[in-house]
Amino acid sequence: MKRTRISLCTALVAALATPTIADASPTPSPSAQCPTPTTGYGRMFPSASPASFSKSEIDALADVMMSEPEDNPTPEGQPDTEDNLTLTAGYTYFGQFIDHDLTLDDRSNDLTTPTPPSSLVNGRTPQLDLDSLYGSGPSTSPTLYQSDGMHLLEGALLSGSPDTGARDVPRNANGTAIVGDGRNDENRIVAGIHSLFIRFHNRTVDAVRRERPQLGGDAVFAEARRRVVQQYQQLVLFDYLPRIVDRQTFSDVLRVRGGRVVPQLRFYSTCQQMPVEFSVAAYRFGHSQVRALYRINDAVNRLPIFSGQFGTPGTDLVGFSPSPSNFAIDWGYFFGRGPNDSKTQPGYKIDASLTNSLGLLPLPVSSAGPADLAQRNLLRSVQIGLPSGQDVARAIGVRPLTDGQILVGKATGDVADAKAITDVAPALAGRAPLWTYVLAEAVNGSYRVVDGRIIGTQRAPFRLGPVGSRIVAETFVGLLASDPTSILGANQRIERVPASTMRQFTDLVSGLR
Repeated sequence: MKRTRISLCTALVAALATPTIADASPTPSPSAQCPTPTTGYGRMFPSASPASFSKSEIDALADVMMSEPEDNPTPEGQPDTEDNLTLTAGYTYFGQFIDHDLTLDDRSNDLTTPTPPSSLVNGRTPQLDLDSLYGSGPSTSPTLYQSDGMHLLEGALLSGSPDTGARDVPRNANGTAIVGDGRNDENRIVAGIHSLFIRFHNRTVDAVRRERPQLGGDAVFAEARRRVVQQYQQLVLFDYLPRIVDRQTFSDVLRVRGGRVVPQLRFYSTCQQMPVEFSVAAYRFGHSQVRALYRINDAVNRLPIFSGQFGTPGTDLVGFSPSPSNFAIDWGYFFGRGPNDSKTQPGYKIDASLTNSLGLLPLPVSSAGPADLAQRNLLRSVQIGLPSGQDVARAIGVRPLTDGQILVGKATGDVADAKAITDVAPALAGRAPLWTYVLAEAVNGSYRVVDGRIIGTQRAPFRLGPVGSRIVAETFVGLLASDPTSILGANQRIERVPASTMRQFTDLVSGLR
């Protein structure tokens, strides 16, 4: 790995990167508090008109965005032109874990019937409250908990990594995961992160019982959950978010005044329902980060996330069944300790390209719809009536990318790997799908792109551009500011937590520090 360029050098980010100062309590607007989270979806840019795309345009775009199978994958340890050397592979799946905590559109697998966002129901609370881990709590979701009503169920022990306590997610007799959100069993890596949070909660329960033996079981659980959520929210806000959004947007949306963290939201409305611009487009940037192959430990060869052989454990990293016993994840392969940690795998670049594995979605995910994730994302954007990327750029107040700057394909610098969007489908001139536009923005932030070609060498780390950064940052910060119990809620304090980065967190739970 090359030196990671995430040194947050501005005074703002330096202050936010050390959220252990107990008196740094935030001061959001009093009107921003929503005691009861909404269950719907809405628009962040309601005045922007929906963009419509024909099936032929979607098919042409998805065909270029979905990479061909690799007959000769880059050998392990050798440079890969698709690697994003400034963001390690684990953040792809921590991002997925966050998504499953925020939004769930649990409808039948219809991707074509026009559907107004106001008719959708969010199956998750739009708060960073880990309801995907806790369900509705021990009383309402007792199957997630041990008999004492305080500890979460744990799965079978796994081997193969330095973490001798590594476990699968808990499962019933049929092998179905017993988790608050079944999507966290979609692949072994996100399931591993879910299992880490189970173990962290259980250790926190034990710590609370030692520290405060006078508390009853309900109070112990409540305090343990509060501490776990505090840790999680700080990882999201101070570790994950500044790695994926541009620095200017981050410092615009979160400011420090007199030692206080102050959200500054331009487009996220107070108590807004989950924005579809976030859930259906901008936050799906993580799909482009998925690698072709992953090494999860020293005992197992590299495997794809999906292989098309659903139901054959061990041939890929698909979940929905008990994990092979030697599939314990060595988190050193996913979250690096420092800039010279050559063991850690990078994620792929944020560009308008998906690894071929994502064209082979397993049946529990794809059901009756296409198994091609690029097609699914593009169809969903039309179904929900998202505006074009150019229209959102204008709504934000930034100059839209030209058609020649909207690069579709791999951002490798090889002219054979990508082309301008109008070379894919001429009718897409001036109206790129928002998801594709967000991915192209990231490429333009890292390279100079002219007439569908990358000119010169990489000039900056891969992060979301102005449109993608604004949607993602304002959604995260807005949801936290709207939640009176969060670290940005009313009268809440940013407390000292055990881990400030995901690597510290995985080491802590794994007993490696």
